[in-house]
Amino acid sequence: MRLLITVTIALLISGCAATTTTKEAAFPEMYSDVNRQTMLIVPVINETTAAEAPDFLNATVAQPLANKGYYVLPVPIVSNIFKEAGIVDGTQLKGIPFSTYKDKFGAESILFIKLKTWETNYMVISGNVTVGMEYVLVSADTNNVLWSYQNTFVLDTSSSSGNILADLVVTAITTAATDYVPVARRVHANAVTTLPVGEYHPKHLQDGKDKNVIPALATAPVERF
Repeated sequence: MRLLITVTIALLISGCAATTTTKEAAFPEMYSDVNRQTMLIVPVINETTAAEAPDFLNATVAQPLANKGYYVLPVPIVSNIFKEAGIVDGTQLKGIPFSTYKDKFGAESILFIKLKTWETNYMVISGNVTVGMEYVLVSADTNNVLWSYQNTFVLDTSSSSGNILADLVVTAITTAATDYVPVARRVHANAVTTLPVGEYHPKHLQDGKDKNVIPALATAPVERF
C-alpha cells in the first residue's frame, strides 16, 4: 500500500514539529503592495539531471496559482517567447532587472521556481519518488521578495505484503512506473497553501491571520535571482 508522506526540509533537519507563523507576518508586502496580481512564471531553474522535468512543471504550475486568485500569464506562450530568445533555463535570467519583465510582459510580479530534487530512490524492498522545489515571487515594481517557500514531497512506492521477493519486484515496478506529474502537482498544492490569496479570490486581504507558514522554509533571498 502506498503511503503519501509530505516532508518539509525543516522537519528533516530538526526531526521535530516545526513552529509556524501567520501569512501576514511572513509576507507583509503581500498585504500592502497592490500591484502584484499579474504574475509571470519564468523558465524553471533546473538543478537536477532530469532534462524533461521543466516541461512537466510548466504543465502543472499555473492552475494552483490561478485558484489562489492571481492572473497568470499563459505559461506555454511565455515559455515559447523565452525559447525563441534562446532562454531555456532560469539561470540564464540572473541579473536581469525585474522591471524588464513589467516592460516586456506587463507583469506585476515574477515567479521563479528552482527545481532541487526530481528523482527515484531504491532501498532494497523500499522505494520512493521525490520532488522538491523552491518558489520565489518578486515584485516588478519594488524588486522585493513578496513570497517564497520550499516544499519537498516524497511518494513512498514500497510494497509490504510480507513476501520479500514479491515486495522487491513490486517496489521496483511501482517506483519505475510512477508518474511525476501528480507528484509535482502535490508539491505545488502544498506550497501555495502558504501564499496569500490574490485579488480574484473571495478571501483577498482576509487570510493574513492564517498560521501555516514555517519561517525556515520562507527565507529565499532575492539576490539569487
